[in-house]
Amino acid sequence: MSSFSINVHIDHDLKQLQDYLSGFPAQKEFIILADTNTSHYCLKHLKENFGESNESRIITIPPGEKNKNFDQLQFILSQLAEYGANRNTLLINLGGGVICDMGGFAASIYKRGIQYIHVPTTLLAMVDASIGGKNGIDFNGYKNLIGTITLPENVFISKKFLDTLPPIEKNNGIVEAFKHGLIADKAYWDKIKNDPLYNIEELIATSVKIKSTIVSGDLTEKGDRKKLNAGHTIGHAIEALKLDEDEPVAHGEAVAAGLIAECYISNKLGYLSTEEQAEIEKVLLKVTEKIDLKKSDINDLLKKMRQDKKNTDEKISFSLIRNIGTATINDHCNDELIEEAIQYYIKK
Repeated sequence: MSSFSINVHIDHDLKQLQDYLSGFPAQKEFIILADTNTSHYCLKHLKENFGESNESRIITIPPGEKNKNFDQLQFILSQLAEYGANRNTLLINLGGGVICDMGGFAASIYKRGIQYIHVPTTLLAMVDASIGGKNGIDFNGYKNLIGTITLPENVFISKKFLDTLPPIEKNNGIVEAFKHGLIADKAYWDKIKNDPLYNIEELIATSVKIKSTIVSGDLTEKGDRKKLNAGHTIGHAIEALKLDEDEPVAHGEAVAAGLIAECYISNKLGYLSTEEQAEIEKVLLKVTEKIDLKKSDINDLLKKMRQDKKNTDEKISFSLIRNIGTATINDHCNDELIEEAIQYYIKK
């Protein structure tokens, strides 16, 4: 299996982005994709890095997971066409996970592919969503059902954008950082579990390194990349279930709930110790709100899990924490244990 380089640059003032953009010819066109929040709070910091001779156009969409759909994708594509975007265009995705997912997808299919970069503005996007080339939209009530795996040319990370975030958005990223420690690095977990924001630059750099290392050896998710799905089988189902509500659950909260339920499964299968299971639960519940689920939701959650693209042999697939710092892939269990795990979370 061939490996490759993932180009991620971390610096406070985006100086490396400025150097990158200045290296393009004057006729290179830049188009920025943002949502209404990042357009208001983050665009100025981004545009400080454009040379005087370079102009950019902006595509703005509404924020939030509920807008990661065909209608907004069609709008992005129509705007690209209206602006005359071509193979000489660079799409700059300025935003969180939704912008990274949709911008990457649009760039990968417009005129069979144009260049794009990510400038993530949330902690979640910095440590996870912007790394690895997974792009897509939600469809028919299922998470990320349609998409591509197409790497960005570069990812440029500035922690200055984090100053614009409310606490819940930071916690979304913290959960993914916790997950990285749980699946790959116990020392990292031990370092951040009690005070994850003690050194935000180190947290970002370590999570980026963990995810980049895993993805660089398995871009198309045939093997170890599946470990990154820990907590996401149940977590994505919860997120999809709540998508149409007035206040849908945050991705980090859904993944935290998924990790708690899936660690219960791991414990019942004889993998994860009861002590480590309890430790993981305590840490996750400290940084996330518990999601309001009901027993009557379980059948709908199972239905969504059966449509999960990670499934193998018509069985619901999990990537389970075996012990802190180690995870395995393609784990299965019966529906009864999955129901039991969700009920366990409901009763927490």
